[in-house]
Amino acid sequence: MRTARDLLPVLVFAITVLTVMLVIKDSTKKPAANDLAAEELRSDMVLLDLTSPADPGGGSGPIKRASHGGGSGGDHDPAPPQTGKVPPPSEILASIPIAPPVHPPTLPAAGIDIDPALWKDVKAPVYGDPASTSDIPSKGPGEDGGIGTHKGLGTGDGNGPGLGPGEGGNTGCGKRQIGCCGSGSDSASDGRPLKGNEVDQRARLLAKPEPHYTEDARRNQISGTVVLRAIFASSGEVVQIQALSKLPFGLTEQAIAAARQIRFAPAIKNGQPVSVWMNLEYNFNLY
Repeated sequence: MRTARDLLPVLVFAITVLTVMLVIKDSTKKPAANDLAAEELRSDMVLLDLTSPADPGGGSGPIKRASHGGGSGGDHDPAPPQTGKVPPPSEILASIPIAPPVHPPTLPAAGIDIDPALWKDVKAPVYGDPASTSDIPSKGPGEDGGIGTHKGLGTGDGNGPGLGPGEGGNTGCGKRQIGCCGSGSDSASDGRPLKGNEVDQRARLLAKPEPHYTEDARRNQISGTVVLRAIFASSGEVVQIQALSKLPFGLTEQAIAAARQIRFAPAIKNGQPVSVWMNLEYNFNLY
């Protein structure tokens, strides 16, 4: 008859086998649905941190869907892209500087293809990739004038003139797509630029430089009016400039450049500076 001492090695062996089987089963188990949802949520939070839309499907389009797209750039610098604010939306794309200009530029200093509803007016001294942690001045190892690791006039790890890991412009991921529905952020205005009649005190103009008349336009006897729609931001900058009425031979570009140089005291609501929509007209006449 076996004693308890005789059965002890058998019991230890059985417990060991059972433990190994449980470890193997746990390591091959698929993540639960809640685990996948949490991972997707973290990805969405990264995108929200980059562009600050009101929700993961944010955007100005008419159909409720997610925003997609992205961009990148660089100038073959081995250092990683510098951290900084996202360049403003612009119809005229331009190489992104890594330091503030000494003098006001005659043309837009920078502009990327991003849905204005997803752009956030962040107060930072330089443009850069907000997902980067590097303070070393650098556009990154990419190419074509943006800030990033691949190619384009945008910023991030994608390709094109937008922001983030996608391609073709705008922001999010995958190929460019305008999403819906979201807005920017001003705490006193519920995250939206206001109209003039919604503020307690209107924006006060301090300086309005006039645009230059291009030689090509003069040679071709071009005259008329460029109408722009822009946001006079709570930070004191003119951003998200859109051309409602254009003129050829560089006159629209000159009007946008002049609008960027406007200096003003922001509009006030409930004691706080807020962003407001404004229309600007620039008349080009030959005498």
